[in-house]
Amino acid sequence: MTEATTAATLAQTGVSRTHEGGLWRLAPVIVALGSLALNAAALGHRSLSAGEATSAAQAQGSPGTVLSHIFHDAPDQAGGLLALRLARTFGSGELTLRAPSAIAVALAAGLLVVLGTMLLGRLGGLVAGTLFAVDAGVVEAARDARPAALGLLGVVAATLLLVVALKRGGGWRWIPYAIVAAALPLTHPLAASVLAAHGAALIALREREDLRRAGIALLAGTVVAGVLLAWMAADRADAADGAGTLDLGRLAHGLAHPVGWNPVLVVAAIAGLYVLFRPDGGAPGHWRGVLVAALIAAPLAATVLAAIALPVHTGALVLSAPGIALAAAASARLLTGTRGLVWAGLALLLVASATTLAARLTTAPSEDWRALAAAVRSVRGTHETVVVIPPGSRDVFAYYAPYVPVIGYARGSGAWVAVSAATPAAAITAARPFVRTPRYALLRQFRYGDGLRLQHWVRP
Repeated sequence: MTEATTAATLAQTGVSRTHEGGLWRLAPVIVALGSLALNAAALGHRSLSAGEATSAAQAQGSPGTVLSHIFHDAPDQAGGLLALRLARTFGSGELTLRAPSAIAVALAAGLLVVLGTMLLGRLGGLVAGTLFAVDAGVVEAARDARPAALGLLGVVAATLLLVVALKRGGGWRWIPYAIVAAALPLTHPLAASVLAAHGAALIALREREDLRRAGIALLAGTVVAGVLLAWMAADRADAADGAGTLDLGRLAHGLAHPVGWNPVLVVAAIAGLYVLFRPDGGAPGHWRGVLVAALIAAPLAATVLAAIALPVHTGALVLSAPGIALAAAASARLLTGTRGLVWAGLALLLVASATTLAARLTTAPSEDWRALAAAVRSVRGTHETVVVIPPGSRDVFAYYAPYVPVIGYARGSGAWVAVSAATPAAAITAARPFVRTPRYALLRQFRYGDGLRLQHWVRP
């Protein structure tokens, strides 16, 4: 009787563990679907930016035309433009143009669960993927038709392939890693910086005897990626896209993106790095700490170095988000002695992330081109002209008002001038070279976000 009871208990335990294992295996899919739902809900929150509309315009035409444009004019946007070209086969609406970014971030969130599980265990993987999915900076990248989302996917995919090859025996597994590593600049130029993080992890594992193929794969991927980066840097050296030079203010603003403007996440990431590097044996392996820390630091270091010679966009520092999510997830090990504390800490992280995310999503856009274009269509007189300043913003105005002609200088009985400027005075100063005074006088000025003005100039 006792043996039968014991057998039944063991059988129930086995079934329970099987069900539990099945649920854990579904965790990447659940997190990815949750991320996709969250990203999709935010896709239409704001109008396209000037940069998004320019990319969408560059992705028009046949595949050959887009490839030619990438090769001659925009190699640093290769992945983003190809994704937009694919999206345009399904339509040209805001949701359609941003869908590739939302899908890329959702895939990255799901893969980060797998990566975190291999580095930190099941709970660590689930927490890392969830924190990444609700990171306000990541969600903003997901609702932007620009290459940052593809860069996030590239960073996570390449790192996952590295860890899989390291933990399950290299062999043929180094081939897909080398291919993805070589292609990282095509997703986003800054994504290639994580190859330095991978190299740091291999150095931390230098006592292993089976890393020869790992070194060859990393070297091959780095050489190809380096050639692509040199090509992109040569093209970007004379870029006139308003990126500007790097200063402490812009750097600080850029660093807010990967942490999602969330100080609680910063504290958790610092605590997690302590866990990964502490020498008391509680850490899951020194090389893991090196890898996670380098995933955070590599994009920052690459941005600072690139700024010496090239204009840079600090918003791309969101590519540090996977490393920050992994570090924050590792902090749960500090609370493992008391399960209640673990869940309380995770709840605090999620609430803080959700709060900052809600604040960012409800913030008015700095440039509401959708509303401005609608206003111009409704108020422009028959003999009035339209001027858009700077000329690089014409694509976004044309997206929302395709049948309204735009000219270079004010003419006719009056002119409506759309100006990207932070203050009314700055807008007037920017408009004067395009509006001849005293032939025209400024009648009124309207505001469409903190950085966009619409002026009505008339003949006195």
